[in-house]
Amino acid sequence: MSEEKGTPAEVITVVGRTGMHGESTQIKCKILEGENEGRIITRNCIGPIRAGDVIVLLGTDREARRLLRR
Repeated sequence: MSEEKGTPAEVITVVGRTGMHGESTQIKCKILEGENEGRIITRNCIGPIRAGDVIVLLGTDREARRLLRR
């Protein structure tokens, strides 16, 4: 099996649902390791997720755009 690469991040808050049909969830997460350790970024993720979960991000340099309220 290949070695997994990524950066662990802890979900701080769930901002809301996004996507054409609400299939993605926008979250704020805190980077736990690496050069961006301690930084809080906004990301979109798919699947069940809640505050306190630890996810593995393949890249920590990109951020999602803010969710628009209508």
